[in-house]
Amino acid sequence: MQTLQMDEFLRSLKQNIDTPHSVLLGAGASVESGIQSAADCVWEWKKEIFLSRNPGMVGTYDNPKQDNVRRVIQSWIDTQNSFPTENSTEEYSFFVEKAYPIPEDRRKYFQGLIAGREPSLGYHLIAMLAQRNVIKSVWTTNFDGLMTKCAHQYAPLIPIEITAQTSDRIYRGDVAGELLCVALHGDYKYGDLKNTEQELDSQDGELVKALRHELTNRDLIVFGYSGRDQSLMQALTQVYSEHGAGKLFWCGYGQDAPSSVATLINHANEHGRTAFYIPTSGFDSAMYSITRHCLSGDNSFISKVDELKRRLAVAVEPKSVGFLLPEEPVNKVAGTNAYPIAFPSQCYQFEVSYEPEEKPWDYCRQLGKQGIMAVPHKGVIYAWGSKETIEDICSSRIKGSVELCPLPRNFVANNGTMQELLLKTVTHIMAKAHNLGYSKDKIWDTKEVLKYQIGGKTLTAFSGVRVAIVFDIKHSYLTFAPSYMYADDTELSKEEKKQFADRFSAAVNNGRPNPNTSSYIVRWARKLLGNDRLTVNYPVNSISPFKFVVVARSALLGINHGLPRNASIKPELSKRIIFRGKEYRDPQLRFYNTASRRFIENYHPMLGLISNAPVDYPLNNGVLRHSIVAGVICPVGHERTFSGFIAGLNQRSDAKHNVDFLVSFPGFYQAFKTGLDLPNPASNKWQSVSSINAPDVYATAVEFGKAITRKIDQLSAQSVDAILIYIPKKYEFITSYSSDSEKFDLHDYVKAYAAQRQVATQFVREKTIESELHCQIMWALSLALYVKSGRIPWTITGAQPDTAFAGIGYSVMRGANKNNVVVGCSHIYSSDGQGMKYRLSKIHDVQFDRKDNPYLSEDEAYRLGLTIKDLFHNSFSETPKRVVIHKRTPFRKDEIKGLVESLSSAGVKSIDLIEITYEDDLKCFALNSDHSNVDGFPVRRGMCFPITENTMYLYTHGIAPSVRNPKFKYFQGGKTVPLPLKVVRHYGSSDMAQIATEILGLSKMNWNSFNLYSKLPCTIESSNEIARVGWLLSHCEGSLYDYRYFM
Repeated sequence: MQTLQMDEFLRSLKQNIDTPHSVLLGAGASVESGIQSAADCVWEWKKEIFLSRNPGMVGTYDNPKQDNVRRVIQSWIDTQNSFPTENSTEEYSFFVEKAYPIPEDRRKYFQGLIAGREPSLGYHLIAMLAQRNVIKSVWTTNFDGLMTKCAHQYAPLIPIEITAQTSDRIYRGDVAGELLCVALHGDYKYGDLKNTEQELDSQDGELVKALRHELTNRDLIVFGYSGRDQSLMQALTQVYSEHGAGKLFWCGYGQDAPSSVATLINHANEHGRTAFYIPTSGFDSAMYSITRHCLSGDNSFISKVDELKRRLAVAVEPKSVGFLLPEEPVNKVAGTNAYPIAFPSQCYQFEVSYEPEEKPWDYCRQLGKQGIMAVPHKGVIYAWGSKETIEDICSSRIKGSVELCPLPRNFVANNGTMQELLLKTVTHIMAKAHNLGYSKDKIWDTKEVLKYQIGGKTLTAFSGVRVAIVFDIKHSYLTFAPSYMYADDTELSKEEKKQFADRFSAAVNNGRPNPNTSSYIVRWARKLLGNDRLTVNYPVNSISPFKFVVVARSALLGINHGLPRNASIKPELSKRIIFRGKEYRDPQLRFYNTASRRFIENYHPMLGLISNAPVDYPLNNGVLRHSIVAGVICPVGHERTFSGFIAGLNQRSDAKHNVDFLVSFPGFYQAFKTGLDLPNPASNKWQSVSSINAPDVYATAVEFGKAITRKIDQLSAQSVDAILIYIPKKYEFITSYSSDSEKFDLHDYVKAYAAQRQVATQFVREKTIESELHCQIMWALSLALYVKSGRIPWTITGAQPDTAFAGIGYSVMRGANKNNVVVGCSHIYSSDGQGMKYRLSKIHDVQFDRKDNPYLSEDEAYRLGLTIKDLFHNSFSETPKRVVIHKRTPFRKDEIKGLVESLSSAGVKSIDLIEITYEDDLKCFALNSDHSNVDGFPVRRGMCFPITENTMYLYTHGIAPSVRNPKFKYFQGGKTVPLPLKVVRHYGSSDMAQIATEILGLSKMNWNSFNLYSKLPCTIESSNEIARVGWLLSHCEGSLYDYRYFM
């Protein structure tokens, strides 16, 4: 089958934009108008038949777009022995007649689908292209009349409606200003609808004849049609059996064309016609790309497209609901590493002439060596120092004069360049005052020597602190964090640096991170600031107007955790409470209790499973098979070891470590109420791979990967639910390879291959088998098998039911010619935290910041929004009213505009765009109950406090109740002081409580781990991971995947 990639199709179409085209629209084109596709209709009819015959299941199967619901329904259908096989061409006509045997009922069904629906972007763009005579006719299998309805809005364009009853109107020739709108299967407003096999096979002879005539010499572009009904495909086959110049461009959904479409394209090319399949991400997205590219030189037309986008956007402007909390009682207090600072409200500014090739930042660094703290900003240098020194050093370069200028706090708080000026000046002042070593953001003491043996080397460094600046809505703060500086410039590997950092961290925390890290910071604060405050002018010992004051006592955080009264707090502490925060309740997980036959909540995943059953138990019990079937791929000679290990999945394993969280593993069936069928080495579900002999490591690694993929193909034919892949130590050297010219990662290679074939895989390494944490590993591996078999262990509670979440992640590949190719991943989640579908897409129009993070143009952001919108249509029965998008970088103005316009055009009423990153500057330290000292445990998970109207710090990592006793404390990891998440609302009106609670809930929905929680919400973790692996699937742009295949 001949294929064109989307960019190739766009270039071809642009060359022929002066030639009239015909368009064929199937049900997939109307999906983005909120009308179900033909495939979705089939599942809806299957669901109706299933529920009417199984009334006890009503209420459990609300969304037939969910994969687990479809599996249950299809399993029942397969047992009936009288229905067509899944995905057969007979399904559509059979099930519509089976569900609604009375024709009038079928009409009412389709009227209900269409009622109140408005044409989506793609329909409008077709009408606009019709005004330019680019498109002269639209043929459609749909009943919705959307094309005609839309065309009426573009006077003087005249839509000519044609159905079987008015087929005589088809022969009109190309009349200027007219658009033929041909309803091949009828129109719901009048005439017969064609749905059943008999109806579909009786295509009107005149319409078919006219279609054949038109396509002889006119190009046809197809959108949203899967080639389901044989009569239309036969008509197209006849068209492309005959001589003619008209080309066929079949724009499909994803990379894989339906077999009937592939057959037609091959047939056309074999008979001397030109036909191509074009993978797309959907109708709206494809039409948007066509208009933007093919008429890019027509500014008037592009302006009209932009105006259309604004017109279709219906989102209500977000209300200004700040994060700042009302005054509430303070129930407890936490310390921080934030020391209030006051800095000058003015500085010098001047302009200089630079030498050719001289960089402004380099020039300012040279000024710093001579006592002038300076930064360049928009062609002007801003500086602190002596005016006389500035004029003396820069005299030959200064353009104009050196003048004082205002330096408002808000300007500094929102400008990274000014923050760097403040940071390096204060660091310089503090270090010089005590004869300490320093850089722009570190201070160290050469008397505090660190020596660690790393990889046979003795590495020497000096202990110190990293300095940063934090701003809230009113105040400014210096923060200190433990750090060090190497004693020399010895070149170290990434692993050596990591080991040194780990040794330093372990020494500082010393098993009690909360009190020991706090003590380290307080000691350094006293060294740098004294016992009361540091007050100094710059230059030091001068009478300049540049005065800096840093208070030697850190700000405190007052926390409300639900009690209506204030705790007893000493006055000297009360004065230091500047931040106000709240502890939000950790969202509960939902399970199913088999005894009471109702859903039960529990905060702990293991306790919830053991005491109850997975949340999907009612769906699986009695419908799906009672055991999960695993396949195995294992290198030859390691069968006994791996077979013995996986046998433990069906046995008990007692908890011996991490007893405040871990519950003894009772065996797979006892945990999940479902059996686990494991193969033995003699089974055909156990595939062995032999060792590989290749000329070099790279070739060996690639061949080993190919050997595994061949075994995956064999096992997928055995109807296994998930495949375990064992990697012994002797094979570790070929699991990852990297050189200047070649890279290979076995995990990513296999995951990408298996995802395309919809096969779930799970890697198990020998070091996992040898771990002492056997109980924890059994829990994690059993969860992986349960989830990867398509089942649902638990969901979260508390989210709004009409909300959907999306995570956006990027992966950047550096090309040999220094071009950056970006793969973006959009991954959506339902309101109860279930990961639904994800899609990969290449992103072209991007800019990069200094950290090489990609940012989208408005146009690319609009396209990404169309992708997310399409994911909603493929995952939910109704478009969500509220959408929350998470990503790890800021949302820039163009990104906000593009995303909001595209999502709101789908009827989304409320949109929140949320940036989520780790905050490693500001730290909090829990105090004991009487606030007299730092507590032995860190702050509680769920603690949250705002610092500006749209920025808050949220602790997803912190203490939680112990499983041994709810009054005991459990701290996951337990090695370092937890970092809060910095959460920034760039657009939207949801309040702090809602956003924080949702993030807490989504941090418990990472089914790729059996921890109590993840530090990041699953939206962020999954989208970045999928985008990384997605490089190997970048040729599959537009394809939909179930996220389980990448776990």
